Amino acid sequence: MNHKVILFLGFAVLLQQASAATDKVICYYASWAVTRPGNGKFVPEDIDPNLCTHVNYAFLGLNDDGSLQVLDEENDINQGGLKRVSALKEVNPDLKVLLSIGGAAADTGVFSTVASSPEKRDAMAKSAIEFFETYGFDGLDVDWEYPGGGDIETYVELLSALKTAFEPKGYLVTVAVNSIPGEVGGYDIAAMSKVLDVINVMTYDFHAGWGPTAENSPLYGGVNESSWTKENRNADAAIRYWLDGGADPQKVTIGIAFYGHTYILSNPSNNGLDAPTAGPGEPGEYTDNQGSLGYNEVCEFHPNGTVVFLEDMKVPYLYDDNFWIGYDNEESIGYKVRYAQEKNLAGVFIWSIETDDMHGFCGEKNGLLKSIYNKIKK
Repeated sequence: MNHKVILFLGFAVLLQQASAATDKVICYYASWAVTRPGNGKFVPEDIDPNLCTHVNYAFLGLNDDGSLQVLDEENDINQGGLKRVSALKEVNPDLKVLLSIGGAAADTGVFSTVASSPEKRDAMAKSAIEFFETYGFDGLDVDWEYPGGGDIETYVELLSALKTAFEPKGYLVTVAVNSIPGEVGGYDIAAMSKVLDVINVMTYDFHAGWGPTAENSPLYGGVNESSWTKENRNADAAIRYWLDGGADPQKVTIGIAFYGHTYILSNPSNNGLDAPTAGPGEPGEYTDNQGSLGYNEVCEFHPNGTVVFLEDMKVPYLYDDNFWIGYDNEESIGYKVRYAQEKNLAGVFIWSIETDDMHGFCGEKNGLLKSIYNKIKK
């Protein structure tokens, strides 16, 4: 081949890499939000399809034979949840909608069983395609939390089987993965990256539950943290782990949590980071999870709380009498979007959009999602 042609092709590849866009805004939608009371109720039509590039419908389940399982027939089928989400493409034809399968409450044993059987892997792919064709979806997001050490190889085989079946029809295969892989047996990152369209790294839940006050999703380690914590329990450490392990940055998204972890302060006057607590906070009126609140609940029920921004971790916390939460706001989200751009990542993903401030108690309606979109699309 002519040397000039070789140089030109090399330059073209470098130019393409340099100009690769950080442009994905992947919006997970917790479909059970349709049953939440009062201001917490969120239906498919509340999703703004022009602010998301992808909407991941959470969750479907998995049967032992590999077929996909509808978990809430009333909302997903009878009330048309699946079709109402795919109908958002009529508003934004560029939008991609995916079925997200699994989740934190799913049976990991079923995933292991299906992944280890070639016949069941093929059955899963066939079942998924039937769902896509019936309900108008564009791909599958595998949220297996989490493959164990013995699943590393079969996990890739499962993803490869899905990709082989989906690719001729243009369907996508994405995953949600642990931010600290070593804690769950690890992943074959390089092999996954070759197969997948998107790798959503769950860069949140770094600190939660009992113990002193701590941040849910710090971007960086804190100046007073131990060396191990700085090297493992923050978004930067997680993303670097995946990139160093061989993930293509243009397939990686950084996770942004539209919720935070809450604590009951032992002493309301001692309200900083690492303050003593009497345990996790009470369940939210809408989300109903002990130890966490959606951003919408923070805005509505703690409008007079004091917000402190941590410059080292690039995240805020809020305290209100004996209530304390480490969470994300528009300022911290700005740092995370900028980080994604600096690392040349594919973009960001959100868990989950129905806990945004959809009624504007903190300011602009859906302020977090709009902030992300505006910064991504600059």
